[in-house]
This record gives sequence, structure tokens and C-alpha cells, in this order.
Amino acid sequence: MRALYEPEDLLRAYERFARKEIRPNSELLIVIPLSDKSDLEITVPDSSAGWIESRIRGLCASLGDIDRRAQKTLRDEFVIGWIELDSPDHGVVDYWAVGVNSEYPIDICWTGDAWEEVRTR
Repeated sequence: MRALYEPEDLLRAYERFARKEIRPNSELLIVIPLSDKSDLEITVPDSSAGWIESRIRGLCASLGDIDRRAQKTLRDEFVIGWIELDSPDHGVVDYWAVGVNSEYPIDICWTGDAWEEVRTR
């Protein structure tokens, strides 16, 4: 069974099927359909930012690794609810608990090549 956020599959879904919407507050919403029939929602506060395309492609390449590491802590009891990329170098992956009202946000940062979790000391 292939992982839900397999880089090649996610990038293909983004390139071919993603819906993009600019909201009234100028926020960009990107909705990528996933292989399990759910959607991955990504928001960017400034829809005119010149870095969006490269960071979304980087996210497609990185999200599988981010999710695998997160699930070790979350024990597969949470799913990604949404992702916000609030700058070219920072974002948040917000996990939601399955069946209950609980969330677990994970800060991510751009390393120049990929997105990674922000390591806390």
C-alpha cells in the first residue's frame, strides 16, 4: 500500500487536479485531491507572494517524511487537517484527532531544499 503523501503522487495531483481560490482577504487556498478521496488544504496568507509555487512543490516532496515522523508521536490517531505556509520559510501542519475535537500543530521550516519540522530544544 502506498503512503497517502507519496511525493510523486502528491506532486502529480497538485499539477493536474489542484483547485486554487483567492479568498476575499487575498489569502490563497489550494485544495489537492488525495488518493483516499479526501483533500489536502493549503493556505497562503498573501496570494501574490512570488515564492508560492516553489514552496508548494517542496511541500509535495517533503510532506510524506514530515507525516511519517509526526505519526510516530501521534500514533496514527491524527490526520492532517490543513497546512498554512505563512512565509517563504515557515508554515504549520495542523493535525486533527480522528473522531474528537483535538488538534496538534507542527511548525515547519524551509531549509533551502525541503520543508522540515522545527526542532524544539
